[in-house]
Amino acid sequence: MKSIAILNTDTIPAELARVHGQYPDMFIRCLSALNNDIEFVRFDVNRDEYPSDWQTFSGVLITGSQSAAYDQDPWINRLQACIRELYRQQIPLVGICFGHQVIHQALGGQVQKAAQGWCVGIHQNRLTCDIEGLGNQGQLLSLLSSHQDQVVAMAPGSKLLASTPYCPIAATYWNETVLTFQGHPEFTRDYAQALMDKRRTDIGESTYRAAVESMSQPLDDVPVLRRMLHVLTQGSRVFL
Repeated sequence: MKSIAILNTDTIPAELARVHGQYPDMFIRCLSALNNDIEFVRFDVNRDEYPSDWQTFSGVLITGSQSAAYDQDPWINRLQACIRELYRQQIPLVGICFGHQVIHQALGGQVQKAAQGWCVGIHQNRLTCDIEGLGNQGQLLSLLSSHQDQVVAMAPGSKLLASTPYCPIAATYWNETVLTFQGHPEFTRDYAQALMDKRRTDIGESTYRAAVESMSQPLDDVPVLRRMLHVLTQGSRVFL
């Protein structure tokens, strides 16, 4: 049985967690629905929990977070050092939202707060290349989004996979072992809506209303989740 490490980087407020679970629960729920022969092991890296041996895992998944990848918190610095070591060892690595950002920050890219404010609701991610299992260049993938930071300079060696008008660097990959998405394939519509409701004042009324209107669009979360599983379980050079 394959084993995947989930590096959890946040704690969801209790009133939301009671209904939707924590971020690792969301990933386990949707990924297990695609393959129930995988073991998932959670590590709360925001509390300095780490595995003793990375080689016991076929891949590593980094969750989203309300924290910023450019913050100098000790746990974020340790996580970035861990990412560099995982990359050196060529252990398959997937990052979602904050995970996407912190991987680039750790490997020489740059993350900053978006001048245009929050990105929430369902957004169209346009593929910039052909990727097996996801689609061809120019195809659109609809994903839920919830972020105000974004990658503004990609890490050396990474390649652009998808872009949105709001977030030009919306998904990336390294041929060998790394895949990152700014969007949230693990979110349900209900959780995304509840999170927007909680942040409504911070988001701003016009952005909030536009996001609510977007929520009836179809989602392409399943092909993204399948590609994530492929990276996390199949190992090297998955994009060639």
